[in-house]
Amino acid sequence: MPDLDATFLETASRELKNRGIDAWLLYDFRACNALAADLVGLPEGQKRRYFVLIAPGRTPHALVQKIEVSGWDGWPHRLTSYVGWDEMEAELRRMLDGMDSVAMEVSPRDSIPYVDNVPAGVVELVESVGPRVVSSVDLISGTAAQWGARGTELHHRAAEILARTARTAFELAVRAAGLSPEADPGTADAFETAGEPTPETEHDLAEWIRARLRAEGLTEADTIVAVGPNAAKPHYEPLAEGSSTLAAERVFMVDLWGRVAAEPEAVFADQTWMGYLGPEPPADVTEAWDAVVAARDAAVDVIRANPGATGADADRAARDTLVARGYGDAIFHRTGHGIDRELHGVGPTLDSIEMRDDRRLVPGVGFSVEPGVYLEGRFGHRTEIDVYMREDGPEVTPSRIQYNLWRTADA
Repeated sequence: MPDLDATFLETASRELKNRGIDAWLLYDFRACNALAADLVGLPEGQKRRYFVLIAPGRTPHALVQKIEVSGWDGWPHRLTSYVGWDEMEAELRRMLDGMDSVAMEVSPRDSIPYVDNVPAGVVELVESVGPRVVSSVDLISGTAAQWGARGTELHHRAAEILARTARTAFELAVRAAGLSPEADPGTADAFETAGEPTPETEHDLAEWIRARLRAEGLTEADTIVAVGPNAAKPHYEPLAEGSSTLAAERVFMVDLWGRVAAEPEAVFADQTWMGYLGPEPPADVTEAWDAVVAARDAAVDVIRANPGATGADADRAARDTLVARGYGDAIFHRTGHGIDRELHGVGPTLDSIEMRDDRRLVPGVGFSVEPGVYLEGRFGHRTEIDVYMREDGPEVTPSRIQYNLWRTADA
């Protein structure tokens, strides 16, 4: 049943007033704007244009093509239907009468494509009947991207499960390589490995991780396991055929994510951990690892020191650290992405290179911090934590993060 969450409406009205914007105008056509459909609570299947106006002090107002009105059964607010384009434009004009500005999912010059979902022609149409269209990106940060108390609690639960699973995966990889893990990793606890099968390949271990995450109550869970040169491929996927064996003297990477099942408010957790399947990593492996850790911490330090920091500010801090250490050519991606009920959420990203994300990292939003360097044909390193913005600054998860490269005991 379509509706607008009461908390969302209250928060959206407050954000609109604070920003001096008359209304938020949601628009969708054939699922081009997933955010609108999600906020309204519409199932897939709406094929024709609709608008929903959210304005402080007014009941929400939907404008829907007549043949699809049945899909709005139960809508508790105002609804107007139309048949032809001329009727739609006339009703839109009446809906927006007297307004100077409305927010829509647009981003000038496509600088933030995550929210640039309303076609230029629709913007032209809306402005032709009255108000100026402005971007809704800051409204999104204050509403849809907010974790909330329950979402934050569930994120913490998922984060600790991921950390324990990652450490256990490393210990299984060490066993597969015929080695023993170091006695005190100094970071994540592991699950008990007695009785667990010994994986032979990256794919075997990835399958074990997926099963473990499901058994621990996570959903939408997945992983990347990569060793040696495969760790230099940021989105490597270990397949059943052709994945590498878990052999000694190789860099080990495990990236894993998921959220608590059967909890609509659950926020994802997303982490990457690194190890070396041997007692003494080569100097170039250690130097590259130290660089990504320094870059990760530089991003968090900028956020902590500057309450007005943007995602681009944090990205530049991490990137500058890696460039200063000689890894400029080994940077393949931004420093982090927004996280909420989606793995790649609608909130601010840590990005000054793929996008120009100048959104402030406001309280209530969260994101990953995951700088990486990738030396093609040799190895790669990525360290990934998550950050939730509290009123008093950034909170990092999991509870214990990685500083030392995991390795094996001396032979």
